[in-house]
Amino acid sequence: MLGITSGATTVAKLGNDIEYQYKKNRYGSRFLPEDLQHDLVTKRTVHDVLRNARIYDAKSLADFVLDEQKPAKKLFLILVLMSEDQKEKLSLLANLKRSKITDESLPIQFGYDTKKNRSCWYSLEYDNQEKKEFYGEWTRRDLDALQDTYQWRFLAPVFGGNKFHFNFDDQRILPYLPPDKDETDPEPAAGFFSEVRKVEIYEAHLDTKKKDTNTKGIPVAIKKAKHGGIYAKYFDKEASNLYKLTKYRSSHLIKPIAAYRQREERCLVFLWADGGNLQEYWKNHEDQREEVDSLRWLLGQLEGICDAVKELHDNNTRHGDLKPQNILWFKDGNHGDLQIADLGLTTFHEEERHTLERKGEKTRTPPGTSRYEPPETHEKQRTDEHTDEITGGELFDTRSRQYDIWSLGCVLLESLLWLIYGYQDVQKFQTSTRRFWQYRDNEYFVDPYVDSCMEETMSILKDDSAYKDLLSIVQKRLLVIKVSETYKSLPDCRETANVLHEKILHIVNKCKKGVQRSDGNHTSSYLRPITSTYPTAKIQHKATQRLQVPQREDAPSSSSTRSPHHDPSTDRYDDSSLKVIVHRATGDINSDSLSTNASTNTMHQQSCGLCNLLFEALGSAGIIPPKVVILNQEGATVRIKDGPKLLSIYVEPDSTLPEGVQSGLPKLLEPASEEQFALLNQWIEVCDSNHDECHRKNEKVSTMPTRLIEVGDRIRLIDSVTMSPSLYVALSHCWGPIEKNTKFCTFKSNIDDFKKSIELSSLPPLFRDAIRVVRGLGLKYIWIDSLCIIQDDDQDWKAEAGRMEQVFSGASFTIAPSSAKSSNEEFLSPRSPRRCVQLYTQNAGRVYVCPNIDNFHKDVELGELNRRGWVFQERVLSRRSIYFSSTQIYWECGVGVHCETLTRLKNSKSGFLGDSNFPESALKHYRDGRQILIQDLYERYSGLAFTKVSDRSMAILGLQKRLAQAFRTQAAFGLLADYFGRGLLWKRRDASMMKRISWPSDRPVPSWSWLSKEGPIQYMNLQFEKIDWATSEFKVPFPPKKPSDGGENIDPTMLWGRARKLLHHSELDMLVRITFDDREEFDAKILRCVVIGKDKAGSGTDELKLHVLVIHPLTGPEKETYERVGVASLRPEHVGDETSWVAIR
Repeated sequence: MLGITSGATTVAKLGNDIEYQYKKNRYGSRFLPEDLQHDLVTKRTVHDVLRNARIYDAKSLADFVLDEQKPAKKLFLILVLMSEDQKEKLSLLANLKRSKITDESLPIQFGYDTKKNRSCWYSLEYDNQEKKEFYGEWTRRDLDALQDTYQWRFLAPVFGGNKFHFNFDDQRILPYLPPDKDETDPEPAAGFFSEVRKVEIYEAHLDTKKKDTNTKGIPVAIKKAKHGGIYAKYFDKEASNLYKLTKYRSSHLIKPIAAYRQREERCLVFLWADGGNLQEYWKNHEDQREEVDSLRWLLGQLEGICDAVKELHDNNTRHGDLKPQNILWFKDGNHGDLQIADLGLTTFHEEERHTLERKGEKTRTPPGTSRYEPPETHEKQRTDEHTDEITGGELFDTRSRQYDIWSLGCVLLESLLWLIYGYQDVQKFQTSTRRFWQYRDNEYFVDPYVDSCMEETMSILKDDSAYKDLLSIVQKRLLVIKVSETYKSLPDCRETANVLHEKILHIVNKCKKGVQRSDGNHTSSYLRPITSTYPTAKIQHKATQRLQVPQREDAPSSSSTRSPHHDPSTDRYDDSSLKVIVHRATGDINSDSLSTNASTNTMHQQSCGLCNLLFEALGSAGIIPPKVVILNQEGATVRIKDGPKLLSIYVEPDSTLPEGVQSGLPKLLEPASEEQFALLNQWIEVCDSNHDECHRKNEKVSTMPTRLIEVGDRIRLIDSVTMSPSLYVALSHCWGPIEKNTKFCTFKSNIDDFKKSIELSSLPPLFRDAIRVVRGLGLKYIWIDSLCIIQDDDQDWKAEAGRMEQVFSGASFTIAPSSAKSSNEEFLSPRSPRRCVQLYTQNAGRVYVCPNIDNFHKDVELGELNRRGWVFQERVLSRRSIYFSSTQIYWECGVGVHCETLTRLKNSKSGFLGDSNFPESALKHYRDGRQILIQDLYERYSGLAFTKVSDRSMAILGLQKRLAQAFRTQAAFGLLADYFGRGLLWKRRDASMMKRISWPSDRPVPSWSWLSKEGPIQYMNLQFEKIDWATSEFKVPFPPKKPSDGGENIDPTMLWGRARKLLHHSELDMLVRITFDDREEFDAKILRCVVIGKDKAGSGTDELKLHVLVIHPLTGPEKETYERVGVASLRPEHVGDETSWVAIR
């Protein structure tokens, strides 16, 4: 108990107890755990509180709260918290009781039923809930407090009970505990479909037998779906399958605790396997190979795994991806349980329907991990007409339960190798075998290395030993090519799970009892530790010999699975319209929609250069699971349907272009070669001569930067006033995490030396490469920020930061090493050769097929450089840019993007960033108005990173100046004068608070500017044409366009506004109605607001609201001076009428 029963409990006392008992979850949200709720709401407490509050009909309401079937204990606690010193809310229980709202109804939403003209409520817990009448005249404040704030603090879910599927509202607080302060939060383990993270859940919120009194929480694994869309549907299927497994008896099948959805996230909850997986057990517990008890335990666990597979198969179910990594160890002391996990690939079929009966049907489950797959997976093919939305639209061939038997044989073999040789030799075996079978001459057979390993191991094991008996089962009954289509135990076919389990159980029982000798005594020699040397040389020698004859003399004879496969005799195609065609194992061809099965075509891949190239491209695109993809040819590109591009088809420049081919360079030019510089010069010449849109409208105004780097015969820093106007290049680069003493910069101490000479060898690698480019293109000058701005001269730095618009817009082009993380990295270093396959057509002659590398979005927009805050305006302000990525060079100008491969790309929405006359093309894209453009630009910029956070206000000055010029207005601190009211209504984008930036005294940034704080923003979701801007309520802190004769001196950091009181606002209302910027702890009585805009009458809004800045008085000598602390949309009755002018800094 919590010690709350001494004396009569009052509303205030209980409210304090609740506040004291709150817990914070890993995301910073407060909630009250279930066990503490139970302790707080006792019969005595409820009666005491209701009686002391003098609630009418207290006894009846207490019975309502404490009802055993449908209690209202959470509602009772919510109303306690909503109560204030002079205004209790517990009497509202009567309305809830009459409306039949109980804890079971939560979470609830209040509303108005226009059809029946009455107040209503409905539960959010269930979809399509009927709106029920709400009896009571609650204030809007009370309704909002219950539905928007307090109910969520009592609704953290309890997992592990009878309910498995959950669909949570966005506000639902999850009971995951934050990591300890001295612990780092580990990164999740990520796969293709999902990622798994270890968290701790508050003990009372997990209904499980596994309790640990030494910890505050229970570790669980949260498996979250990735990618969304079609893969989310696959994840839903996995959750449905896992729920079925909760009904299975085996303790060796991992049982999920819950499946839930919240927002777009889909998650599964499991107990955390604290011992890791079987592979990790082998690695970390070599000592257990020498302990008989541990050996018995492991063999018993392997028998349990076989029993679990038997239960799956008895229910006509298969796993589909058995491997050591999917067998988890739940420790209990030194031992515990091994459990089969990752059962999302499991497929359930109707009872007693075997594979033969389902032949011709398709499964939506993709194949498992290729290493442990049986050969029949690669022998079967799917057909194009079978498609589905799940896993990219493909359906797969039905696979028998004997699929699992092969995989289980692989796992048992590797387990035996660990027991006999140790973990290092298991790794040696794994690296020597890609999979456990091979395909040659249209025949499948056990991999000769695997076969030889089993044979050599058998030769060193003594007769009548557990290891030898187990290995014999693996060799003769599990790793067998032929399968029974009726899933029966046949001598020449792979074994069934039932018979396998009987054999393994027999071995385990012999281990327990020992073996009776002829003299009547018992010995344990049947199971004893073995330490042997892995016979690498013998295995390799025997495997090499067996490659000549793919048969096993010791294995029962069995017919091999053969598959006809197209063997192209020529790579010459006679169609003048070239199509890349993938031939199926059946020899069928479909030239409209290309498809390939990565597993079946593996053998052909080894002999066909085109197939090999395609498979490499699939691997680079991350296509491992699913194994079957649909390919489309679009012009000269082969791509995954609705997915990434894989291959490009070229003819050499100046060749005849047939349909489906483009002119291009299959082999990229050598970096910094004459040929590469010739290509760059050609791009520049074409742009200068033919691209009217790339000429600055105001090109006659050409102001040189203050300083430039001359790169002629000698390298030196020069003042531009000493030279005539000349072409120059600008460098946009990442400074990166470089130590202060290694940064190569211009300082007051070395500027005179730099004006004399700078040694090329002393420059960082990136600067040296930039100079090579400038020289190679026949130019003489380059602007580099760290050298052309005096870094330890604040006055010079501030002045030059304000000139960025002139520097980048005046440059002939900008060099942008998009993949370099710092100036210590080169960008002209040699690149990996690009693979290429030559084909021949009758009319086009030689054509080339290469991996597609034209990905401007990935290489540039998502590259290292574009994560840097300064680069945003540098790209916008540049006339043209040359991007040096790790794969190729890109040229961007107002016309579009050109690739070094000679491909031309369209750049759609992001293209306006390369507009030489920005923002002209952007305004055509943003047809809804200039303000939308401004908001989009500033929202993007706010999410970028800075090495020095105070640069946030400086790195946008050039862009801000360009916008002000284009819109013929004034701009400062991220706001434009003509759109000032709109610009004030920003808020933090994320749930986490923004951080205040500490500003130098000579360049303060006011609190009403989003530049004053660190973190991403978004603008309030308002339809601006439906807003009346309250221009009489605030004064724009910009001088008038036509200043008066007196010349008014205006402080641009000071915003004057009419401060109004917030009416009927307690601390509760602050949380419900106000979005605070960087903190929430305020005295509600001294908060004020300034009205910025209000909804127009007749705008279609149900409730007209005022959109306000929320301000708080500053502490200090200046009276009536405030700071912005947030924004809100409030009803008029919540805003006072009396006003006083105040300064907001």
